[in-house]
Amino acid sequence: MTEKDRFAQLIYYVAVILVGYLAFQVVEPFLVPLGWAGVLAVCVYPIHSRGLARLGRSRAAALTTMLVLVLLVVPVWLVVSTLVTEGAQAASALRDVASMHPPQTIVDTWLWLQAHVPPLANIDLMTAVSQAGQKLVGPLASASGSILGGLALVILQLFITLFALFFFLRDAESIAGRIRSLLPFGEDQRERVLRQVADLIYASVIAGLAVAAVQGLLGGLAFWALGLHAPVVWGTVMAFFSLIPVAGAWVIWFPVAVWLMATGEMTRGLILTAIGIGLVSSADNVLRPLLLSGRSAMNGLVTLIALLGGVVAFGFIGLIFGPVVIAVAKALLDAYLSPSASSKDSSDLLPRN
Repeated sequence: MTEKDRFAQLIYYVAVILVGYLAFQVVEPFLVPLGWAGVLAVCVYPIHSRGLARLGRSRAAALTTMLVLVLLVVPVWLVVSTLVTEGAQAASALRDVASMHPPQTIVDTWLWLQAHVPPLANIDLMTAVSQAGQKLVGPLASASGSILGGLALVILQLFITLFALFFFLRDAESIAGRIRSLLPFGEDQRERVLRQVADLIYASVIAGLAVAAVQGLLGGLAFWALGLHAPVVWGTVMAFFSLIPVAGAWVIWFPVAVWLMATGEMTRGLILTAIGIGLVSSADNVLRPLLLSGRSAMNGLVTLIALLGGVVAFGFIGLIFGPVVIAVAKALLDAYLSPSASSKDSSDLLPRN
């Protein structure tokens, strides 16, 4: 290679890096809605694929996009709107807790704990309960309020998400083919990587969110039926804790049930306990195996790190992006560590029906 050829090659790579950087700067403001669109496209493709033969690519993609708007976006918007109202009520009720006089049973228990656990010695129980509750409810209410406050930006991002979702679904096969061509593996290895990525995304997003939504819904309905304050707020908080492997919805309903029984509301406390154990907590044991049947999934530790690290890195959207990024990294690492493995069938990037 001559000196002129080396210089031309250097100029080429510099130009590629420069154009890549400029392209990233153009796309960067839209990464979040595009990321949502990509995740939604993978998750709803089984529904979309059922209408391909009869409707064609464009009409099937349009119908699936409208279905996502009606079944996902509208309910989420209604929940967010309710959170703004109930969040203020929940915060006010929690502030009142600090001025309440707890039952003697709780006082005696707390005094015993203070005597045997030195870090608790100087902590006032009711103030601690009130502050802990407000730390849970406060950010939730302020976040939902900011979403409604930035209405124009939310509508713009929603439009971009749905617009991108339509094209991701319509051109799914072409996009999957491009991704295949970029992977530096053999054909069998590429299929295995894409299959694993799709399964892990489904496991971490669809299964996780579905279980959390059901547990939050059941918990919120239980709070509403028992006449407890702000059922939508506490149902949402339960759904959030349901996403965390080491936690769960019981982090909310169990202390409330204990508090009800300790304050003389024995019937309501026992009913809440029965609903919590029999319906809310058991929903995970029933739904998750059904949703993950035949699919690979990340273990609890990796999922926890993906969720918490995703929130730190990306904010609230990290609850989705964190597991997705880890899923892709895990699939690529597995492919690198076991290059001789082959796929059992010819799968693609899109989830199975």
